[in-house]
Amino acid sequence: MRISVLLEFAKILMLSRLRNTRQSFLSNRITNRPILIALIGSIMFAAGVGFGTATVSFLRGAGASPSDIGQIVQTIFGGIPIFLIGFFFTMGLLWELNASSESESSDSINWLPISPSEYVFASTLSTSYTYSPLVLVTIGYSLPIGILTGNTSAFFVLIVASVVAAFIGSVTVEILRSLLARASTSFSKVGGRSMIILRILGVILILLFTQTLFSGFLIIRIINSVSSANATTVLVPLLWPTLSITTILRSDLLSSAYFLLLSLGFLAVLGSAALALRSKFWVATPPSFHFSNTGTISRVSRLRRIGVSAISLALVRREIRSATRRKEVVRLMAIPIILPVMISFPAIFSPAPTTSAASGLISPLFLAVPLLFGVGLGTLFLGMTSIGQEGKRLWNLSSLPLARYSSRR
Repeated sequence: MRISVLLEFAKILMLSRLRNTRQSFLSNRITNRPILIALIGSIMFAAGVGFGTATVSFLRGAGASPSDIGQIVQTIFGGIPIFLIGFFFTMGLLWELNASSESESSDSINWLPISPSEYVFASTLSTSYTYSPLVLVTIGYSLPIGILTGNTSAFFVLIVASVVAAFIGSVTVEILRSLLARASTSFSKVGGRSMIILRILGVILILLFTQTLFSGFLIIRIINSVSSANATTVLVPLLWPTLSITTILRSDLLSSAYFLLLSLGFLAVLGSAALALRSKFWVATPPSFHFSNTGTISRVSRLRRIGVSAISLALVRREIRSATRRKEVVRLMAIPIILPVMISFPAIFSPAPTTSAASGLISPLFLAVPLLFGVGLGTLFLGMTSIGQEGKRLWNLSSLPLARYSSRR
């Protein structure tokens, strides 16, 4: 493995992410400098220190007891590694699904003079450094909390656990990236509506996973299960960084070092798996065309019965097909489904107890409001984001022999 090539390729991958951001609001002069991420991370670290100091001052000013403050510190410190693993995994996976071919192409690496190991480690470093400001802001937020509450040793363990958690999330993305590259060749054999449905369902599941991950109720329940010394939590490798922190908060240094070493070992296992999968699926399967002697006869659409002309129906089919075959449009189509789940999720999993016997009858009526609101808001957002996305299609429609009422329909 060539370290110089690894670092240079990691820089190229990071600049490709910034180049994709530049298309929105940043200039070329700014995004071509990797120091921008370090500058943003330094600012967020300072802001995190300020918020952490304000948090401790607020808790002491509110008259919180030492046991209450200790429980809050345990929740904050223990929740950071879980949050970082999920964040790096989700952001890396969303980038893989939404990245345009202009900013980054997974096929172009096959033509570069690099090895699979250099690509895996360079991509992992690129993902970790791109989203490193989040690690810095969490460490900055925890710094005054750990010092002012007398948990300095737990803070140092948190630094190591946070870095390990960030790399665990990044390496997991590399594993899924190799699997997606292999699955894409398998899905390419599935055409038509099946491929469209699989793509939409995949985006919806990823967004649902993201919403579940960032739910405060879920993180609090996980921390409570870890704090209660549940035996099943020890068997979950993703919870080992959290266990290394919660055990040292209970003054168990040996267990903390044990779980920290297990976390490092789990990271090494994930890295080996990512390297093995990338080496196996390094070269993508070349596309091929298959012809069959069977044919289909198009039927008359039911929309023709309500007065829709054949030209208008052809335009509608063209727009639907072009939209469902673009990854950046598919995630917008999933918003009307995602928003009701996002709104109703806290209401469903709220830990607040119900004392009335009629609460079971009120809950469906209560959930109907966020569901309808989410569908309406998602549809409105989808319509607003589609404004100005026509591009060259307006010029193509103007050059076709179509009447104005056909395009409006």
